[in-house]
Amino acid sequence: MSEAQFHERVDNLFLQVEEILDEAESDIDFVNTSGLLTISCENGSQIILSRQPPLSQVWLACLAGGWHFELQGQTWRLTTDTQQTLAQCLAAALLQQAQESFDCKALDELAD
Repeated sequence: MSEAQFHERVDNLFLQVEEILDEAESDIDFVNTSGLLTISCENGSQIILSRQPPLSQVWLACLAGGWHFELQGQTWRLTTDTQQTLAQCLAAALLQQAQESFDCKALDELAD
């Protein structure tokens, strides 16, 4: 995948995450700037998605830890456990930090 394709796919991913967050019942804010999508939860905690072009990865940082994801087919998968997807990990982080359940399954089919 070229760097331009990587950026296009991550842009689409971040836009879809924003659309999911727009449905929030709690007070969640987000800012998409400089390759980072920073999600601020009502309790003051943050979840950060960042693009890593040299590695063709997306990183997720939250209270539970940090994870790296690579695109496999149409799905962003955890580099250390390819059974876990970005959608699953983001939904878990949002549940823990925002105490709200989000359906992030659509994120697993955004690559093309």
